[in-house]
Amino acid sequence: MRRFAFAMAGVLIGFGTASAGPSDLFTEKVKDFGITPKGPVLIHYFRFTNTTNQPLTLGQPRVSCGCTSAAVSKSQVAPGESAAVIAYMDTRRIPTTNVTKSVIVYVPFYGPTQEEVSLRVQTVCRDDLMMAPDTLAFGLLRKGQGGKVNTKVTFTSDPDWKVTESSSSGGYVKVDHKLDSRSGSVVTYDITATLDRDCPVGNWTSDIYLKTSNPAVANLRIPVTVQIAPPVAASPDAVQFGDMAVGGNPAEKQVTLQSGTPFKILGVKGADEQLDIKIESQEAKATHIITLSAHPKNAGGFARKVEIVTDNKDQPNVVIPVVAKVGVR
Repeated sequence: MRRFAFAMAGVLIGFGTASAGPSDLFTEKVKDFGITPKGPVLIHYFRFTNTTNQPLTLGQPRVSCGCTSAAVSKSQVAPGESAAVIAYMDTRRIPTTNVTKSVIVYVPFYGPTQEEVSLRVQTVCRDDLMMAPDTLAFGLLRKGQGGKVNTKVTFTSDPDWKVTESSSSGGYVKVDHKLDSRSGSVVTYDITATLDRDCPVGNWTSDIYLKTSNPAVANLRIPVTVQIAPPVAASPDAVQFGDMAVGGNPAEKQVTLQSGTPFKILGVKGADEQLDIKIESQEAKATHIITLSAHPKNAGGFARKVEIVTDNKDQPNVVIPVVAKVGVR
């Protein structure tokens, strides 16, 4: 599913070899935001997937400049799970305009191997370029809803400035541009983005690119964000049992399933002697509580996927990864 522009790491490696490590999980380590106006906060997700057979432990990232901050979507990433390092570049805090500003994001990995991964974001911030709003944000939408948002882009240094072409990096987003006003050296264009109803569930980022007649701002990038809620959402979407002992007391975790319309839970798959799964009700409800109880029998733990079967026609199955870390007393 690559109609939306996003990067997912898919390197089939393990940390058992000398050359492999957390850095190998990232297929993208540099994000160039291009030319941007002074004002917006530029956001990028450096995504990766844990293709090893061991959980990953991440620390808090640090940055080389105060104009940028960073965070991790998950501090513990189980085998098979995906996560992201999120970089926030605040153009209002970039001290010098019209030159390239690069910032390094240092991401510490503490386990199973220790390594600091370096990622980079950069941009050229223009003080004669304005955008309002500075992001094409669709917000939270239901699957199949679609939507339309717009922004106005103003260039103040060229009375003959024109937007000659507009395009989208995401196949689920279409873009149109038209002249809004021209007064002296100030020229404004209206940019409209339309989201396809078939956009899949998830938190997505994409980009709209404008080609213009002025070489100084020949290519402009406008970030696009959208969150498509699943018909049935699980919170949390993954369960981790940690620091358990063989033969020790069982541990419980609860998962909430929520939908915009009432639905029934028809069954569950994935339970056995080490994992008990209980549903709160078999009636049609908009919210259901699932209780998972871990009873570890073997050292080392287990990893599996629990499948909740529902009567929701748009999402008949909800899959929840479950990981248990078990030691010996």
